[in-house]
Amino acid sequence: MRSIANILPPNKSLVKRALKWIVIVNAVLAAAGIVVGGSTEFVARVHGTSFLLVVTAASLVSIELGKFRTQLKMIWPIGSGSSLLMGLVLIALTWGASPPDVVGRPIGTVAVAAVAITYCAIIAVIAERATLRTICWIGALVYSCYVWALIWLDFDVMPGRILALLAVVQTACSLLAVIDFIAARRAARDISDAPRRAVEYCPFCGSTEISASMGETKCNTCGESFRLVS
Repeated sequence: MRSIANILPPNKSLVKRALKWIVIVNAVLAAAGIVVGGSTEFVARVHGTSFLLVVTAASLVSIELGKFRTQLKMIWPIGSGSSLLMGLVLIALTWGASPPDVVGRPIGTVAVAAVAITYCAIIAVIAERATLRTICWIGALVYSCYVWALIWLDFDVMPGRILALLAVVQTACSLLAVIDFIAARRAARDISDAPRRAVEYCPFCGSTEISASMGETKCNTCGESFRLVS
């Protein structure tokens, strides 16, 4: 199992630079809120902005990690752009911006896309089985499409019950992905902790010309393969 650190390629300087500046701005804002003080509203806005920056950075990192585990190349830039846009919009709202009502639905649409794609990226990281990843992604797509329909079509056909049912199914799939992640980590740890024995000769022909790869030992003379049992 690949570790999360190995999923993110090291040559992503643009992403690293953006995240670095988010961290710097977040630290400056937090320090300003503590040192400057002022009214309760000002301090709340400063720390609210700091929190939104952390959430936005977490979303961007999740998407950058998840997109290297799958071939769904088209949705990840959309997710990164949606997350960044929503972060900026929420920060503007925190500081008193009042956009016109006409942009409410587009903003809601972008917000749903940002959350859904971030969720899919997290599932891509933690779910080892491709079938389970696909089920979670399909569930997220269905859930998102239903919410988009509620935003744009204004229909009223048991929206609360349907959303609750979809949420139950999605939660179950997510828990299965978490269980899959924990089981994979435990299996990898058990394999790494298992005692290893040195192989000196082939048990079939007695040759010492042997090679080991991926836990399996192969004799270069007779071609037989075998595994050691601890």
